[in-house]
Amino acid sequence: MDRNNCPHMSSCEMYQLLSLAGTLKAWQVRYCQSEFTTCARYQRSAEGRHVPINLMPNGALLKKPDKG
Repeated sequence: MDRNNCPHMSSCEMYQLLSLAGTLKAWQVRYCQSEFTTCARYQRSAEGRHVPINLMPNGALLKKPDKG
């Protein structure tokens, strides 16, 4: 594994979502493959805190779809 890569890439749900959309590749490059210590998901995980599935690497929360 490249030492610049986030050690949580294989288990991160957001990484999997970013993989599905080519337009989000820039997020993968920045947060998963180079500056992973700036990723809000990585930071929470490193602190042993729960990482919500809708937490974006920049700390924003994706709106969950309404159930109805």
